[in-house]
Amino acid sequence: MNSKRVFLLLFFSLIVGNLYSQTIRGTVKDGSTGKFMPFCNVFINNTTIGTVSDENGFFEISRNDLPGTLSLVASFVGYETFSQEVSIGEGETKTVDFTLTPLESVLSEVELKSRRDKPWERNLKRFEKVFLALPDDPISDGQEILNPWVLEFEKVKPDKGPNYIQATAQQPLIIENSALGYKIEYYLQDYKLYKDKSQYFGLAFFEEIEPKDSLTKKQYQLQKETSYQGSLKHLMRSLLVQRADEQGFDLYITHPEQMDRRRTNTYTVELGESIVPLSQDSIRRIPLKNGNFRIIWPDRVEVHFLKKSWLNNYYQDIYHPVGWISAPRGYFDIDRNGVPIHPTQVVLSGYLGRPRMGRTLPHDFIPPQTFENFAEELNVVKAQANRWENLRERPYITTNKPYYFPGESVWLGGIMLYKNQFFKDSLSRLLYLEFRDSKSDLVFEEKYPIRDGKINGAFQLPDSLPPGDYFIKAYTEWMRNYPEKDVYQRAIPVLAKGTNIEAQATQNRDYGGDLVFHFRDSVFMKEGQKVILVTIELLDALDEPLGANFILSATDQQFVSSMDNQNNLIKAFEWLDEESKDPLSINPQYPIEYGITVEGRFTKSKKRQPDINPITIVRGDLADYGVVSTDTSGYFRATGLNFFEWDTLAMAALDEKRKPYGSVELLDRETPVFRGSSPKLDYSIYEMSANRGAYDEFGDFILLEEFVAEDEKIEAMEDRYYGYGDPNFALDSEDLDNWPGSTLDQVIGMRLGNGGNGGLGNYNFGVGAGDPLLIIDGFRYQTDSTTETASQVLQNYTTDEVKSIAIYTLNAPVFGLGGFAGVIMIETKRGDRFIPGGERNFNDFGFNKFLLKGYARQIPFPNEPNAETSLGRRQTLYWNPSVTTAEGRYEFEIYLPSGVNEIDLRLEGVTEDGLPFWWVESILIEKNITSVQE
Repeated sequence: MNSKRVFLLLFFSLIVGNLYSQTIRGTVKDGSTGKFMPFCNVFINNTTIGTVSDENGFFEISRNDLPGTLSLVASFVGYETFSQEVSIGEGETKTVDFTLTPLESVLSEVELKSRRDKPWERNLKRFEKVFLALPDDPISDGQEILNPWVLEFEKVKPDKGPNYIQATAQQPLIIENSALGYKIEYYLQDYKLYKDKSQYFGLAFFEEIEPKDSLTKKQYQLQKETSYQGSLKHLMRSLLVQRADEQGFDLYITHPEQMDRRRTNTYTVELGESIVPLSQDSIRRIPLKNGNFRIIWPDRVEVHFLKKSWLNNYYQDIYHPVGWISAPRGYFDIDRNGVPIHPTQVVLSGYLGRPRMGRTLPHDFIPPQTFENFAEELNVVKAQANRWENLRERPYITTNKPYYFPGESVWLGGIMLYKNQFFKDSLSRLLYLEFRDSKSDLVFEEKYPIRDGKINGAFQLPDSLPPGDYFIKAYTEWMRNYPEKDVYQRAIPVLAKGTNIEAQATQNRDYGGDLVFHFRDSVFMKEGQKVILVTIELLDALDEPLGANFILSATDQQFVSSMDNQNNLIKAFEWLDEESKDPLSINPQYPIEYGITVEGRFTKSKKRQPDINPITIVRGDLADYGVVSTDTSGYFRATGLNFFEWDTLAMAALDEKRKPYGSVELLDRETPVFRGSSPKLDYSIYEMSANRGAYDEFGDFILLEEFVAEDEKIEAMEDRYYGYGDPNFALDSEDLDNWPGSTLDQVIGMRLGNGGNGGLGNYNFGVGAGDPLLIIDGFRYQTDSTTETASQVLQNYTTDEVKSIAIYTLNAPVFGLGGFAGVIMIETKRGDRFIPGGERNFNDFGFNKFLLKGYARQIPFPNEPNAETSLGRRQTLYWNPSVTTAEGRYEFEIYLPSGVNEIDLRLEGVTEDGLPFWWVESILIEKNITSVQE
């Protein structure tokens, strides 16, 4: 049968199908009593077609445009909603009976509303973004759930697979879509929100809203037509009558990336390479007996819709919508209106995956033959604002106690808050902290590393620091692109020795209000020291153990008074729910920093030297090194250095013979000027009794260390990845046997799907990562893109001569500047590795050298004193800024100086569900010793 005859058959079936009346009739019964149920809603899913059962429970729907396969739904308040799939032919009458089961318990509106709390409100916001409309869709403001209180949210932790948030509703959601002019009853069947994806399914009945005037009516129709144009339904209807080209669709078969070629974002380059035009005539459409059609679908098809302008994020040289359709089974069935019979047969992405309920049209919507205008479908300003909003970050920092005295050490612990947790690994790894006085004058500044979103460090207060109200400011360089209110501030009162603060009553807080803390303790003697063993158990509302990460401090209540008016993590989390009043559309001036950062300028020594020059940077005696390129003005920037206190950086441009030329100068970083008032706490001071002073001045405390020398297996450095920790990916000799004779660039390309270009994609937003660092048999192998790339080096090695490959991507910062773009560690069978103690000193002749300050000096807290040192009285008894519970439980020991009668434990952290808490627990030290441990 030729294509012309197929077209005539399909077109004829679409027209003739409307000439025969179709009838569905039946009854609805109560499953508990067997009686017929009047006033039940009976409707065809996702349409405006429906009716109500009469006093005898009878219903009838008669139309001439019903699809061959449909889902018929019956519902009544207080009963489970039930649906049946019905197949009906032209002129056919079908009988369908329903038996509805009463719900076991039906909560009243008052009871449902009483369950709303902050976690529920946060989950509702997420639900609305997933369910109603994308934030950058102009119609998002025209969507409202009129009865949101019927929703209940639950955190589900399956035995296998990731955790997710599940939503259920005993009653239908009532949605008012004032943009398209529909009121929708939505019977939610399933909703799951994962970390990086979401899914929902339900049954919907559409009712048209009567427009208040002709202008509103015209606006409704315009938005409906705009939602239809370029949609899946539009494409499928066009394919059925072979008018896809005429309607503005271009189709392409997509090819997977090849090992010898990397995909670009240029349409003209990819045409004929990764995408090949697909003729609509080659797509088979098979009429089925039930009036539906089976579409035989090629693997993955790229769909371009040419009749709309669109802000394209995929191709840089075209400006229309692009989406993708795949069919896991190789086919899918649609009705004559172009609607998929089983939505799970079709996987949509890109533009075709954007529509939510706000853009959903009922299946019986009949589009016009021609379209004159389009309503705005993408708010460009809002899309850009949402993009930058997702990249916002803010620190939260707490301290080991609420106030201090001159000469004491201040220990810090904290976390980074991210507007979108998905970008956590792409954002800053360097935090600036400023210590300022009551006039906002800078006293000193320090830098701290951010590791896995956590902050940990300390600083020393000068002995000569005058008492007064001080505060800290904490920020990242990237935060300077955003409103100044994001900068974190915390008040740090500094008292004169011999004084103290009147205690304030504190109130324990957790975000959901349903956490349970259990504390147990016992006192015993250990190696002549008095010790208290404390066990903390954290339970959720179901009395199930709950995992958490938190900061823990213990202070002597006699010397450290409680204060309730300081910042806490509960307040800090409110920033996550704040919505910007003014759209954020920024042009980033301040880049993301992945470690200690240096900026400099290169000056040529001869005019004929190139405009762009590779600058080699070496820290210390080859402790770290890397290569960065200047721009045409000579400016360069390097980030990713990791070291504490002070170190020397040597910098130079090297020619092909590795000889330095030109000169390098280091540019000073300017401390930003922040405006606004300084935070100040309300408190009262009193004079302490004589001889009652004790302060956190530890001097040079020696921590206990454990040594195991006898009968211990000595692991080779290469067996422990040279001390760098476990990689993200590892291939041993058995794995490499699967690619005999292949070069390493091919193996890594196949393993990571990067086309064999040697790049690892370190997820550094807005920064060209460049070449990964190569470590071959323990040696760092230096490459730069101007002379030799990592890919070229990898081509020199085959799997036959290699024992193992270790690949670091997200945890590459441990390698410093060199690991900025990831690390590939290779262990060859020859094993020519560096022998410790050999001559490998760096020759810095011709290099410009600079003394640079790194992260703040590390001051470990002495939780375990030296056994030979007398344990003196102090204010802070225990400090751990990185507690992680094991099945909701954490156990630790506190060494008790003589005279401690009562201690205050302070816990501040986040549960595994992402809910913050702030908790203070007082423990009275019992005089009786329970045991003695030698």
